[in-house]
Amino acid sequence: MKKIGILYICTGDYVLFWNDFYESFEKYFCKNSEIHYFIFSDKEIDFSEKENIYFHKIQHQPWPLITLLRFHTFLSIKHELQNMDYLYFFNSNMQCTKEIFEDEILPFNNKKLVFVQHPGYLSTKKYQIPYDRNKKSKAYVPYNIGGTYVIGAVEGGESEAFLSMCEDLKSNINEDLKNNVIAHWHDESHLNHFINTNISYRLLDSGFCYPVGFDVPFEKKIIGVSKEAKFDINKFRVADYKRKTFWQKIFERLDRKFLPFIKFIFATIKSEKIK
Repeated sequence: MKKIGILYICTGDYVLFWNDFYESFEKYFCKNSEIHYFIFSDKEIDFSEKENIYFHKIQHQPWPLITLLRFHTFLSIKHELQNMDYLYFFNSNMQCTKEIFEDEILPFNNKKLVFVQHPGYLSTKKYQIPYDRNKKSKAYVPYNIGGTYVIGAVEGGESEAFLSMCEDLKSNINEDLKNNVIAHWHDESHLNHFINTNISYRLLDSGFCYPVGFDVPFEKKIIGVSKEAKFDINKFRVADYKRKTFWQKIFERLDRKFLPFIKFIFATIKSEKIK
């Protein structure tokens, strides 16, 4: 049987999602494989009765570092993860809702990595996709590049390829931090830069990360669970932003609707490349 390692980070109140996550994945996920769970948390949790769960104590970090540095977290136990055939990360507030077979989610045809299309940008023009547009960031994607945007809540693949990806992203994130830069959508921005560097990967539909409160045209297989159902999400929010003025709102609307297209034209003329 193939060994699939599931990577799960649950610091703070996010540990409240663990039991539902575990029960649903044990019931539905890749039943013809050995499933092993690698848990990273700052909470003391007793997993002694479960032989396929491996607990690793980590320190909680302020937002967005806890998500931005997830690749660092995974690599901290690289020697353990190398024993797996496949590795998959899932956000803590996810649950399987129906049986998922190996051929639905594992790599195939030399596509060693697996990502899920973000349900919020299924038909968005490439120049309006929220890639990181800061040229100072290693996650930068030019306006003339791309077309697919993957969600950071689910990613996986063959263990060797997955860990190699983690090494690349860790290096890029470290370079950003050295330059006092944090990518726009943190780890997700770095993932979307990575998929545009001519790698081959399997793209799953948004039913494998069905969003809370949305209706997308895919069968629900893995769903997000409302965080508000478990704890007060407001306590994680940063200080309130100042109310925007009328002209600030007008400028932001112009920036979202027209400037990306103009920048796309210039990037196309200059034939910008991703680095």
